Amino acid sequence: MPILKSIAIHDNVKATLKYILNPEKTEGQFFCNSHNCFTDAEDAYLNMKYVYEQCTHHRFNEPLNKIGKNRVKAIHYIQSFKPDPNLTPEQVHRMGLAFIRKAFGDNVQAVIATHVDKEHLHNHILINTYGIDGHKFNDNYTTRRKLRDHSDRVCLAFGVPYIEPKHKRGMTYGEWNALRKGTSWKEKIRREIDTLVLSCKNYDELAAALENKGYTIKYGAKPSIKAPGQQRFTRFATLGDDYIIENIKSRIVWKDDLGNASREDAYNKGQALTICFAGIITQLAKRIVDGTKKPNKRNESLEYLPHNDRDVFQLGAQLALINRLQIHSISQVSEKIEETQKEHDKAVSEFNALTSEHHRLADLLKQYDNCRELEDKPDKTLAEKMKLSLARQSLSRHAINSPEDVRQLELQKQEYDDSIAEIQRTIDDNNYLVRALHEIAATYLDISHGDYISKLISEKKAQQDTLPENPLQEKNKLIPTQIVSALKHDEPQQDNPVQKTTTQETHRRKKSR
Repeated sequence: MPILKSIAIHDNVKATLKYILNPEKTEGQFFCNSHNCFTDAEDAYLNMKYVYEQCTHHRFNEPLNKIGKNRVKAIHYIQSFKPDPNLTPEQVHRMGLAFIRKAFGDNVQAVIATHVDKEHLHNHILINTYGIDGHKFNDNYTTRRKLRDHSDRVCLAFGVPYIEPKHKRGMTYGEWNALRKGTSWKEKIRREIDTLVLSCKNYDELAAALENKGYTIKYGAKPSIKAPGQQRFTRFATLGDDYIIENIKSRIVWKDDLGNASREDAYNKGQALTICFAGIITQLAKRIVDGTKKPNKRNESLEYLPHNDRDVFQLGAQLALINRLQIHSISQVSEKIEETQKEHDKAVSEFNALTSEHHRLADLLKQYDNCRELEDKPDKTLAEKMKLSLARQSLSRHAINSPEDVRQLELQKQEYDDSIAEIQRTIDDNNYLVRALHEIAATYLDISHGDYISKLISEKKAQQDTLPENPLQEKNKLIPTQIVSALKHDEPQQDNPVQKTTTQETHRRKKSR
């Protein structure tokens, strides 16, 4: 089940909304939604301000008291999920929406955003302490227990496994504030290392560059680093797997053309990658025919032949992509990844701008529907009166005063729908291409180090070792050894090992005579 934490917001509601709806954390606000208010931070703040002031007759942005308690304006909930490759942002977002309805009902004012910038997916939910029906939501030990129960029950329906909190204490104010303001020391160090990895030839050069920029590095059993102005050291291990020193070294080697592997004579004849991958496919095909590779069928219903092997199919797909993109060396793979990443970032920036405006148009159309539905309704409830007032206020603020204005809104929204769908396809294609290029680089690294074929052979050997003793094994055990030798030295395979032995014996007897 997810971990659920809460933070009482006494001021800076607008700043919290901006953090929650940050496009960089929500894939351009793609995983953002709202209930009884706008999804835009500015408009959501004004909607919540109106309801709060109508219900309390106190200012929503009143200054904090220097002495004594302050009124809670909003409650910020964080619903965190255990890292799981089978859990998608769409599922997490749907669970968050279901949790809001289950826990707070239909009259709550809430903004929800699913953040996807961390290894663990998590929902940020901000609710107004007063609903549109005047009901007040409290945040205390009793209500949190009930909310956690609601969260668990909703997520249980999605099959989400239980997650135990590592620490019983909540996030410190310093940690939360740094996260909110984007002033995290860890993030600063990560960005600096990411930049230097692209320009440095080895780790020593990277360390020297960091020290020239004012960073302090402490070596030993637990290497750590301190940024200029930072009070305490941060261990490399706490920055993430990509920032452990050994992994930083590997990243530099990979960036630097995988060491000297791609500069070997065998791969320096114009079509280096094509020759490399085609050669491995040929070797695998021979081993499949000779029975020295562990079977790995693509289609269990068909006979096991080279064209029905998963490894050969994957290598063939990678080779096809290499030829289609006209990539001749591993350094060009790196260049293509950088080029594709730039296109991806540009598309994401356009997507962010379009999605934000799309949310505004959709919210305005929703407010128009609310206004049309409730305007002539007799005997309105308090919640319906508040919803109608919110709708009128929002439409007036955005100069929506006639059916023609609404018609223009609908046309604009349709245009944004089409543009967003097109950019989304571009982003998906770029994501797929970057993943495929990284897989090509990883495969090439295995091939260059001699690990690719040897790994498949060791799998076959391990499979044979587990088989029961068979009298025929003694008869046939020389054949695989001879095949491996022939492939290794590029010698023609002898058709009959028994005949070879007989010929050698005859020559020895003639010499003795």
